[in-house]
Amino acid sequence: MVQAYDHRAASVVVDRTNWFRQGQTDETSLVEHQNPELLAVPRWWIDPENLPQLSEGLTALLAFKNVTSPTNTRTMIAAFLPVAGVGNSAPLILVGEDIAPARDACLLANLNSFALDYVSRQKIGNVNLNFFLIEQFPMFTPDFYDKPCPWGSKRKVTLEKWISERVLKLSCTAEDMLPLAEACNFTGGSFKKEYGGKLHKWDPADRANLMAELDAAYFILYGIDRDDAEYILSTFSGVKEANPLLPGHRSTAQHVLEAYDMLTGAAASIASQWK
Repeated sequence: MVQAYDHRAASVVVDRTNWFRQGQTDETSLVEHQNPELLAVPRWWIDPENLPQLSEGLTALLAFKNVTSPTNTRTMIAAFLPVAGVGNSAPLILVGEDIAPARDACLLANLNSFALDYVSRQKIGNVNLNFFLIEQFPMFTPDFYDKPCPWGSKRKVTLEKWISERVLKLSCTAEDMLPLAEACNFTGGSFKKEYGGKLHKWDPADRANLMAELDAAYFILYGIDRDDAEYILSTFSGVKEANPLLPGHRSTAQHVLEAYDMLTGAAASIASQWK
C-alpha cells in the first residue's frame, strides 16, 4: 500500500481464515520506516521477465491510488515506486523520454499538493479516480519548472531544483529508491556515510516540514492568496487538528500557512534586492 511520497506505507499479509478480503494490510512502523533496507512485501509476485517493455530504462514509477473518495482525508495520493509490476488500482503516469527524472519529481509534488487535491475533490463523483479526470486537472507543464524559484536563496535556483530536492528527500528513504536518486544526481539526503547522501532518513517531523513547504509553494505558484489557502485547507478533514509531530502540537493547516508566510516573505525580500 502506498501513501503520499511513501511507497512502503504497508505490506500485505494473507489471512486465509477470512471469507472475504484475505489480503490485509500490515502498516509499516516508524522503526521499520527508518530502516533503509526494509522492503514492503506485496501479496502477489511476478517474474521480472513478464514486466512490459514499457518499464525499460525507467528508474522509478509514478503511481496514484485509483480507489479514493472526496470524503477521505486526501483524494489524490501519489508516490514514486520502484520499477515493478503493479495492479490496476495503482495506475501509472508515464512521461516522455525527454522529461528528466527530477522534472518527474515536480509532477509528483504537483499531484500531492493541497491546491490540486482541492480541484480533484470537486470532480470525482464516486470512488474511482479515473484518467479522464486526471486529464482535466490544472497541472503545470514541464517547462514551467525552468523558472527561477522566487524564494530561492540564490537567484539561479530553479523551481525544479527547489521542488525536486524536497520530493527526493521524501521519496528516497529506502535502498529500492537508489536508482531514482542516482538518476536525479541526488546527494542531499541525510545518509551521508552509508549511501553518499542518496537516501534520506525517515523522520516524521522533517517530513512534515518538507510537505508543508511544498504545499505552501504550490498555493503560491497557483496564485492562491493566503485567505483562500486557509479556506482550502479548512475543507480537508484532520488538518485543523493538533498534530503531535509538530512543535507546540500546532495543526497541519497552521504549519502550511506558516510556510506560506515564510516563502512569500523570502520572495518579497529577494525581489526587493533585485530592483
